[in-house]
Amino acid sequence: MTSALRTELMDIAKRAAAYINRLNGECQTFEIEGATMTAVISYEAEIGEDPGDYWTAPAWWIERESTKVRALYDNEEGEEDPEAARWLENMLN
Repeated sequence: MTSALRTELMDIAKRAAAYINRLNGECQTFEIEGATMTAVISYEAEIGEDPGDYWTAPAWWIERESTKVRALYDNEEGEEDPEAARWLENMLN
C-alpha cells in the first residue's frame, strides 16, 4: 500500500466517522467518495433503552455497533481493493 493510498484511506475514514456520528445509532449503508477511491460502508448499531420511572427520565444508548466496508473501488479502473478495504474496516472499528 502506497503512502498516497494510505493518506486517502485516512481521509475516507475521517469522513466516514463524522458521518457515523451524525447517524445517532441509525443503521445505514452509505458511500464515501475520495479522490481515487470510493468506499461503500455499512453501519449497524443495537440500541439499549431505559423507559424510566417516576424519578428518572427515559434514556437510550448504543450498546453495540459495527462498521463493515462492503466494497472499496478504484474510481478510474473500477477494480476492488480487498487489502485496502480490510485496512479501512480496521480503522473504522
